[in-house]
Amino acid sequence: MRDYVLRRLLLVPLTFVGITFVAFCFTRFVPGGPIEQALAERQQADRKRSTAARPSGPASPEELDNLKRRYGFDRSLLEAYAIWLGAAPGPADWITVRLDKDGKAEAEVADDLNPGKSIKLNVNQTSGGFTLTTAEGKPRALWLAAAAPLPDDPEKATRVLVYRRAYAGLLQAELGDSTTSDKPVWDEIKSRLPISAWFGGWSLLLAYAISIPLGVAKALKRDGWFDRSSTQLLFILYSVPGFVLGVVGLNFLCHQLHWFPSMGFNWEHAFMSTILPLSCEMVGAFTALTLFTRNGLLDNLTTDYVRTAKAKGLSNRRIVFVHVLRNSLIPIAATFGGNLGFFLTGSFLIEFTFNIPGLGLLGYDSLVHRDYPVFLGLLTLSSLAMLIGNIVSDLCVAAVDPRIRFDKSA
Repeated sequence: MRDYVLRRLLLVPLTFVGITFVAFCFTRFVPGGPIEQALAERQQADRKRSTAARPSGPASPEELDNLKRRYGFDRSLLEAYAIWLGAAPGPADWITVRLDKDGKAEAEVADDLNPGKSIKLNVNQTSGGFTLTTAEGKPRALWLAAAAPLPDDPEKATRVLVYRRAYAGLLQAELGDSTTSDKPVWDEIKSRLPISAWFGGWSLLLAYAISIPLGVAKALKRDGWFDRSSTQLLFILYSVPGFVLGVVGLNFLCHQLHWFPSMGFNWEHAFMSTILPLSCEMVGAFTALTLFTRNGLLDNLTTDYVRTAKAKGLSNRRIVFVHVLRNSLIPIAATFGGNLGFFLTGSFLIEFTFNIPGLGLLGYDSLVHRDYPVFLGLLTLSSLAMLIGNIVSDLCVAAVDPRIRFDKSA
């Protein structure tokens, strides 16, 4: 088991890189990103102006170049992905300046020796390029300068990029800034994670705590009135999407009867804010887990080892709860890890319906507004949850079924 877990853990980085690289490619080829949004804003502004002059607002050559540089669109696909991953250095801090007629400029940048403070650097053009010095005339080793010309530049003064290269990616726990809120992506995720973990934890606990006993009861009373009526009810609940139940619950239980709050989530009234969204989120998984338990138990009740146990005089209770139930939980154990990742990342339809500020709603907003940094950050979290969940599922299967051994011969 130890060797198997180690082999699976070694495969996690390679699989994770493959998943994130494919998603990163989509962010480069799918239209509607920050560059296209800036161009659309400029077109709308141009339609409202009667003069032919083109101001230097959004989507000007300067602004477009800054946007491309900020989100890595000025680099090749592989280089931009390596910078986002943190495997290659990128421009952690940068600023553009214009040289005067004497080939000089002044740039105010972040002080890398004193965090939170700034320092002014003098930019001088030489025959070999550019030099950077402090006010005292000392060189600044970590800062570099390079020419940054613009296509169709309306200004004639030389444009210079002053930047500092550093590793600032996923491996350094940095995912950049959101294109909509300009806040760090990690801050956006951390602010939403407690609510999603709250709903995910209760969903996971209640789904298994109710589904397994209910599935056992249905199997022991096979084809009885309880089994048939509960099966019909489960199929009805399974056929109705959770967000539809949410809309019905909002109109009837919230707006008409005023039993529950209609929108949002309040930690001071967490119980009342949780009941209705949690019920709608659990419907699909609750039904599937119950039927998995029932069918698995029925299949195992007809096996040879059950007849042998009865011939030895074991009680039905011991046969069912000690021998049969353990084998019946193998399909459920195999899906436990996947459910773990699903419940932790949240359901965007439920969170959108009830306006719950969780990870699901954050993911929905990032897709609508083409907020690629937030989208990649959420994909990173869900991918890691899925990969670790698969390992957890294998461990659960091995714990339930002692016949399974993950050795090399297997």
